[in-house]
Amino acid sequence: MSEQSNQPSSKRTKQIDTWFLRSNRQSSNSIGSSQASVSTPIFTEQQQPSESPVVNSQTQSIEFEPEVNSNVLERDPGKRCPIRSYLVNERDSIRRAYILLGPFQPKLKDYPLSPFGSQNRKFSYDWFDNNPWLEYSIHLDKVFCFPCYLFDKDKPHHPTFTVDGLRSWKSKDVLNKHVGVINGSHHVAMQRWDLLRNPSKQIESVLVKKTSKDVKDNQFRLKASIESIRLLANQGQAFRGHDESESSYNAGNFKQVRKSFARMAIEEDRVVLQNAPGNAKYTSPLIQKQLLNILGNKVRNMIREEVGEAKFCILVDEAVDVASKEQMSLILRFVDSCDMVRERFFKIVSVPNTNSQTLKVEICKVLRMFNLQVKNIRGQGYDGASNMSGIWNGLQALFLEECPYAYYIHCFAHRLQLTLNASAKGVHDIWQFFSTLQLIVNFEDSSAKRHSELKATREEEIQELIAIGQLETGRGANQTCTLQRASTTRWGSHFRSIRSLIELFGSVQKTLDHMMENALLPIQGEAKGILKAMMSFDFVFCLLLMQRVMKITEVLCETLQRKSIDILHALNFVKHTKSLLQDLREDGWAAFVGNVESFCETYSIDMPDMSARYMDGTGRRCQQRNFITNEHYYHVDVYNVVLDFQLSELNRRFTEQSSELLILSSTLDPRDKFSQFQTEKVCNLAKKFYPEDFVQGEIFALELECAFYEKDMLIDPKFQNLVSISDLCQQLVQSRKAEFFPMIYRLICLVLTLPVSTATTERSFSSMNIIKNKLRNKIEDEFLDDCMVLHIEKEFAEAIDNDSVIKEFEATGSRRVKFS
Repeated sequence: MSEQSNQPSSKRTKQIDTWFLRSNRQSSNSIGSSQASVSTPIFTEQQQPSESPVVNSQTQSIEFEPEVNSNVLERDPGKRCPIRSYLVNERDSIRRAYILLGPFQPKLKDYPLSPFGSQNRKFSYDWFDNNPWLEYSIHLDKVFCFPCYLFDKDKPHHPTFTVDGLRSWKSKDVLNKHVGVINGSHHVAMQRWDLLRNPSKQIESVLVKKTSKDVKDNQFRLKASIESIRLLANQGQAFRGHDESESSYNAGNFKQVRKSFARMAIEEDRVVLQNAPGNAKYTSPLIQKQLLNILGNKVRNMIREEVGEAKFCILVDEAVDVASKEQMSLILRFVDSCDMVRERFFKIVSVPNTNSQTLKVEICKVLRMFNLQVKNIRGQGYDGASNMSGIWNGLQALFLEECPYAYYIHCFAHRLQLTLNASAKGVHDIWQFFSTLQLIVNFEDSSAKRHSELKATREEEIQELIAIGQLETGRGANQTCTLQRASTTRWGSHFRSIRSLIELFGSVQKTLDHMMENALLPIQGEAKGILKAMMSFDFVFCLLLMQRVMKITEVLCETLQRKSIDILHALNFVKHTKSLLQDLREDGWAAFVGNVESFCETYSIDMPDMSARYMDGTGRRCQQRNFITNEHYYHVDVYNVVLDFQLSELNRRFTEQSSELLILSSTLDPRDKFSQFQTEKVCNLAKKFYPEDFVQGEIFALELECAFYEKDMLIDPKFQNLVSISDLCQQLVQSRKAEFFPMIYRLICLVLTLPVSTATTERSFSSMNIIKNKLRNKIEDEFLDDCMVLHIEKEFAEAIDNDSVIKEFEATGSRRVKFS
């Protein structure tokens, strides 16, 4: 009885705030964790409700309006869900996000025809000029009303035009009927649309008067935040710190940069930054994400404008980030308005699995989001993984079903890597050599003490060589280096590892000798075994052989990793590489043996008698199968086999006869005074591989152009020394001859769209590793994407105007202070 009397009654303590306390916390936590989260609509498109749905009160927030990332919204009006199907507290945010995107008005080359009586009619883009509220659905081939879609929450029964769309291209009377009278529902929706997209017309702006000084101060504070975000994103730095309190001496990069701005500002501006209203500082993590997302979307829109209506190629690759999440990088390759081949980073998408169908859905969603037409894809560039390049169920096959002229090109750099890997694994001596090389590098590099000892030994060796006159001095010469570790995915690192060991061979030898005498007993035994393997003739022979071979292939490797290179130029470099390797096989043995002999004399390595019998295994007679000399073994069974393996793999993976598209494209090569140009091949290229870009009448015009084009190119001195199709494209525009040969110019742009390698996607993954490191492994996907697009496309990020960011930021939600 006493216990009950001591406890207060639960009914008396229940206040109205307690009913909403839990829901507020849940809403704030979810919004704080992800700015891009949007609740799933209560009804699907197939099950449209006849009345407004009842919203669960426990999923709402009465404190504030949640922010929505516009990147997650469906643009096509024929696919998106109605506004009333979202939670009540999210509807205004959804409206604002759609208002920032604007009506969906895609400009297509050809709209589909629809039968009307005895005639076929189609939508006209000119309708958007007189009806800015109009939207067009590519999915349904219908038009919709944008403001009526946004503000139909009070009407359970909607006009057919708003819900189901309209496909009546015969007359515009239906549009006029929908607009109706001044006080009609359409005009009411237009007024609400205008008020929501213009904050200065809202009731808060009328009631709360702000002086121009207050507005200027608010803009200055927000500009400081924008510039801080721009700087940190460009440099790939973290925004937040461990302790962001006012008493912290290191409150994170964002706040520390704003403090630096305040210190550099004049006294008046410093006071403005430091005396921001407590409820409107706009420096919280949520505001940082909103401003970063605005900047990221502006960069993507600038890339979208640069693409324009040009045909483009998609480059896609996947990698696992530091948090073990599969990330897909999407790059657009196209010819811009300045006739330069561009590869722009567009989006990084977190994919739940590597299923090819999932990859395609995500890519198409990104393209539709920015009004890029999937049917404009004219090329695909991936690696050789089955889920990407599979001819039946791979990503390239799925895109070919929808875009039959989006030709797949296996990444040339990846082909070269596979070629060199296959040759290394196919020759046993080379495989053993790389295993020993890795053992040497790991042994020397695994200990800081050994690393320092090797560096000191190398410095002493350089001083001795300079003293006896074998090394020349000069600025930047004789820099000390260390052994380079080879990577399994970057074949160029193998060449650097070989080159570093050759340069440090004497220093490594002295270091191992010193360890055999002064190190601990276990280290002495390991050093002795490694030194014995390194000083063997077989190892030295393979070391110098692979250095000679990879010195040739390294040029091709670097060429294929350039940001922009046309496909014919890449094929020419492959051809040159094959020719150099063939010359090395036929005429390079004598010079190579001389080089090996000189190397062995320098480092006191026993070189076998080349005319003596080669003894296999342990040297016992019963183990010998063939009576061959040492010269025969090292020349035929190692030297020739390695080069033959390289040549055969290059011929198999880079065959010119494997693709008719590449053969026909070679006719546009401007080298040797357009010696390969043939009118028949040009017409076949356009007719067979690009029929959607050249109608029958244009094929006839292309054939007429070719005759004049060939004669004009031969007599014009500006076109005599061109070495690539890319140079040809730029020269055509600079000389204004693209206007006289529009069909040939269009075909050249299509060929340039074909990808060569996915080196740009690899660079984006390098940026991802910088931004999402071990200390930032929980960074959100949308935040990572926005950081990456500003970090990679710095050119566009620097060109964004702060005033436009402020205007868009103000329009995304209700703000406590005024910025205009």
